[in-house]
Amino acid sequence: MSYDTDRYLFQHAESTALFLTECGIQICHKGHAVPMLKYPDYSAHFILEGSGVYEIGGKRHFLSAGDGFMIKPGDLCTYTADEREPWKYVYISFRGTQADALVESADLKEKNTFSFDNTSEMQALIYKMHAIGKENAHRGVDALGYFLIVMSRLIQKRNDKNEKKAEGVYLLRAKRYIEDNFALGIRVSDIALAACVERSYLYRLFMLHERCSPLAYLNKVRLNHARTLLTDQTLSVAEVADASGFFDASHLSKAFYAQFKKTPGEYRKSVTK
Repeated sequence: MSYDTDRYLFQHAESTALFLTECGIQICHKGHAVPMLKYPDYSAHFILEGSGVYEIGGKRHFLSAGDGFMIKPGDLCTYTADEREPWKYVYISFRGTQADALVESADLKEKNTFSFDNTSEMQALIYKMHAIGKENAHRGVDALGYFLIVMSRLIQKRNDKNEKKAEGVYLLRAKRYIEDNFALGIRVSDIALAACVERSYLYRLFMLHERCSPLAYLNKVRLNHARTLLTDQTLSVAEVADASGFFDASHLSKAFYAQFKKTPGEYRKSVTK
C-alpha cells in the first residue's frame, strides 16, 4: 500500500442544490499514483504538504503545497506523488444543481488547477471540513458550510487577481494618454475619461502604484520633457514651456525650480557649458 487514507461518505439529500458526497485526507508514499479514472462528481483536492503531478488531457501540472486541482465530472485524469516529497492532500467531492455555478465562480470551469493561501487559517478550515465527516456522516451540511468558506477564499483570490489585472490596464491607459497629450492643456478629468475610470479611482491607482497623484505624474512628465528641450539653445524658455504643456515661461520656471532647485536658465547654463 503506497498511501494512508482516511475517507468518509456523507449522508445527503439528492434534492438539495449543493451537497457533499465524500471527503478524505490522503498521505501518499513516494511515487504513489492514482490510475486514470473518471469521476462522477466534482472533486476539489487541496495540497497541504509535499508535491506531485496532476495529468489531464495530455498536460502535466507540477503542483505543491498551496496548490490544488479540481476534477470535474467525466474528467479522465491521473495524479502521482513526488518521489522525494510525496504530497498530502484533503479532497472533497460534491454535486448538485448549483455545483457548476460554484466552480465557475472560482474560475475553475475551464481551468483544472488553482492556488490557495496555505495559511494556518485555511488549513484549519480544510481539516475541519474533513473532521466533520469523520465525526458524523450525517453532518454533511456542517461540512458544507466550511467547504463554502474555503471556496469563497478561492473566489476572492480570483477576484483580487482580476482586480489587479484591471488596475494595470487602467493605469497603462492613463499613462499612455499622458505621454501622448502632456503638451496639451489636459486635466485630470481628461485622463480619467481616457482611462475609463472615475477620477477618485484614478487618484487611488496613481497613489498606490506611482506614489504620487495623477496631476503630479503629469507635471513630472512635462518637466522631464522641458528639461530635455532646454538643451536646445535655439528654443526660448517660452517655447519650451509651450511645447511641454505649461501656460507660459513663468509657470514653467516655478514648477521647474520646485522640482530641480534651478531655474530653466540656470539648468540650461549647467548643461551647455
